Amino acid sequence: MGRAVVVLAAAAVLFCFTGPARGANGWWTFNRDTNTDSTLTWKWTYPPSPTQYSRSWRAGSGTSQNECVRGSGWLPAGWYTQWGHWNHYEGSAIKGRVWWVQDKYCWDGVTKRTELFIHSEETASNGQSCTPTYDDPFCWEREADYYSLGCIKLARPSPVANFPNSLGSAHNSYHDHGGSAEHSAFTDGYELYVFS
Repeated sequence: MGRAVVVLAAAAVLFCFTGPARGANGWWTFNRDTNTDSTLTWKWTYPPSPTQYSRSWRAGSGTSQNECVRGSGWLPAGWYTQWGHWNHYEGSAIKGRVWWVQDKYCWDGVTKRTELFIHSEETASNGQSCTPTYDDPFCWEREADYYSLGCIKLARPSPVANFPNSLGSAHNSYHDHGGSAEHSAFTDGYELYVFS
């Protein structure tokens, strides 16, 4: 009986010092290769271990490789703070599952890029709005949908095109491995790094 009490006391002391396992710490990276074929990666660790894990997806950004062109240049290089995440965003140009990142000056130090997101082409309810009109803004229809107005875009399947569910996979990886549980505006520093 006395030995069992000692073992339980030792276990309690050990738990007090180690505590429960800490959650994951995650962040995005973006490798700019071409406007329609670059790589978005979600990376995470389980501190204090330095081991990094990751999942990657094909992504697009911009229609020009000049990061100083507003509305068509790809995302400027460097670190970004994340300003929010929504599952059912209801914007005029983008909707659905989105991650909002900070405004950023491009390499010239003068041109400020604003309204920057990671997103796809879907409705606020995470569906597709595909009509006979070609290139619907809320329907992923073709390779050219990887082009963006300067944001990072991920593919998703639709009734008219069989693309991978990169958006869904990225969304799940973010929530499962160290992304914020918030679905609103918030500030999370050093959450995205865009390589030159």
